Amino acid sequence: MSIERLFLLDPYNDKHISMIKDFEKENDLSSKISENIGKIRSSISKENYLNKKKKSNEISENLFLEKNLKIIDCCLIQGEKDIKTCRISFYSLKNRIIKRKLVNYVANYALNTLGMEEVFINVSSSDKSMINYLNSLGYENLGEDNNKIIYLKEKEEKKEEQRKIA
Repeated sequence: MSIERLFLLDPYNDKHISMIKDFEKENDLSSKISENIGKIRSSISKENYLNKKKKSNEISENLFLEKNLKIIDCCLIQGEKDIKTCRISFYSLKNRIIKRKLVNYVANYALNTLGMEEVFINVSSSDKSMINYLNSLGYENLGEDNNKIIYLKEKEEKKEEQRKIA
């Protein structure tokens, strides 16, 4: 039985880089992810990278779902620790998945591990399967902007407080 595992991309892990390059190739993505990783690796040591990441207010992390030593889905989380808000962008998949399991894993990671209170997900207005999936999960549709539909998931405690106030 094959197991799916969630990983935080380590820019200094050669295995992760190889898997990302394969993912980009399989999904006809420009090598944006691997190029950014290359820039990080060539400009800063691993130790300095980790120290900078701990001290920085900004969050920028790639997470991926792996199965059988192969990336099956990948996304980017960008946010700010002080305002506890982040945006999640999913990379396009050549073979569309009706239910992208990574959505809930990453939203829960952002809310519970990173301490975010609001998670925004931008979805192309043409990606009907992702739109239907987010709607079925109860994400709040905030409307469309530049052919992207913006969805929101808030931390449960915050939702409860808002209900009590209203």
